[in-house]
Amino acid sequence: MNKIFFGIAFLAISSVSSHSQYKFEGYNIVLNAPTNHRSATCAVRYVNPSTAIAVADLDRATPMKLTPCDGSSSSLSQSSAAGATMRASQSDYKWCFIGEDKRYRITFQGDQHSGPITYDWIADVDPRQEGFYNVRDFGAAGDGRTDDTIAIRSAFAYIASHNGGTLRFPAGDYVVRSPIAIPSGIIIEGSNGLHSNAPTSDVPRPNPTRITLDGAKRALFQIGECVEKVTIRDIELYARSNDGTSGVEAFGAYNSSQDFVFDRVVFHNFDRGINAYGLPQTDLNWQFDYVKVNNSRFVFSRDTGIFTNVRNSDWKISGSLFINPPKRAGQNANSMHFERAAGILIQDTFGGGFGNAPGGTFLNILDSGGITIIASQTEAMTNSIVYNAVNNPLAGDYSAPIMMINSAFGNPIVFNARRTFVSTGNFFTGDTFKADERLRVYSTGDRFCYDGFTLGCRGAQKKMFDKATVVFMTGQPAEGSVVGHPTYFGTDVQFGGPVQMPSLMHNALPAGRANGSMVYCQNCRRSTTPCQAGGTGAPAMIVNGQWSCM
Repeated sequence: MNKIFFGIAFLAISSVSSHSQYKFEGYNIVLNAPTNHRSATCAVRYVNPSTAIAVADLDRATPMKLTPCDGSSSSLSQSSAAGATMRASQSDYKWCFIGEDKRYRITFQGDQHSGPITYDWIADVDPRQEGFYNVRDFGAAGDGRTDDTIAIRSAFAYIASHNGGTLRFPAGDYVVRSPIAIPSGIIIEGSNGLHSNAPTSDVPRPNPTRITLDGAKRALFQIGECVEKVTIRDIELYARSNDGTSGVEAFGAYNSSQDFVFDRVVFHNFDRGINAYGLPQTDLNWQFDYVKVNNSRFVFSRDTGIFTNVRNSDWKISGSLFINPPKRAGQNANSMHFERAAGILIQDTFGGGFGNAPGGTFLNILDSGGITIIASQTEAMTNSIVYNAVNNPLAGDYSAPIMMINSAFGNPIVFNARRTFVSTGNFFTGDTFKADERLRVYSTGDRFCYDGFTLGCRGAQKKMFDKATVVFMTGQPAEGSVVGHPTYFGTDVQFGGPVQMPSLMHNALPAGRANGSMVYCQNCRRSTTPCQAGGTGAPAMIVNGQWSCM
């Protein structure tokens, strides 16, 4: 009998002692991007360490037994079976406690910009996994119905408290109903970069990993001031409404934000996929710099796939695709819009609408520094490029060129301001350009018709650069149904050395050349009009339709 009793007692003691103990530590961290601040305000901030933090039990199946961490100067008092109050250390702003569950809810009063703060905080992870986190550990359901906003915001705040990390989204549809601010040093990754209902099989399916914005006139993610080194990759950002929604909304007034990478990301059904703008406190003079958009897709953006109105520089859009909806009233259906920009590179990027429902403008620019377009193309759009669509009289200058290399654009390219345009090895149709004399063109090796031996120009008007001021344009020989043209030098041409003109015999002087055409006649007599043979040679020019020797 005593042996049996002793065995039962031993089992009871073993059961009690088997409860795991987990360590929780963090800061009174505020993750919020304000719009009404009047001084430099970072998106990641800390409230006073004396702020009371309420800790709530999320798992009532186990008793809530919290104790302070050894060596921590933060305070903790348990006020009920399901709640406790703690305060952070006055010296390092950190709080720390020990608990038996893996996740607790913490709530505290934020600052004047954020209001109350709620996070679901997880225990410190295994050191072998530190820096790599799973959003489901923070309570995300990913079932397409549950609101996962708090879970994702909690994960971002936890990573911010660790000064960076990688957050993984396993297969699922994570619903968000209010904007979530992104901290510095975070990598947000899913499983792949397909867009939902992509025609990859007979059965259209959603992306296995996507974050879905539910509601109108709001953003999914926000980027505020002082944010750096953010990467989002292999995931779809999706909106149930395109009414004023943004996939990533970046804004600020004082401290710049920089170094962002969007890699194999799908922005699907937003009003604007990426929407970056300055706030009026500093007259929109906010820097949002060093942005790389790689191998991403912008699907059915109602207004614009990428929209910026900031003092931004060094944007690179490469290997990306813009699938534009039809342009109509209230739906601009543009691919990219840069109000003010410099150092823009667009490479290996395609945009377009549909043959019977063309989209808006592939690249819309108000004013800019240098822009380079390489190996890119668009079709079935209302316009390929529009510069200064609003005819702002202050827009445009000749200092930094728009350079285009080895690209193909058939829809109109419109310039409404002073601009230097350098074009090399591109394909345009004959009436692509709509520009006045303020556009200065340097064209080398461009094509303005289809191959004359195959399709010709299909009846297109061969206006070349319309009314633009052509400074230099390389020639093109006649071929098939395509009429050739000579190399053209603009006005005020000055050569730094002798010019070698073609040298011909008198009987080889070509007929039908334009007035002003010049050659050197090897056997012409000087001062004869028309030129006569029998001399020792003279310069010859077409004057009033005939060759005149000087």
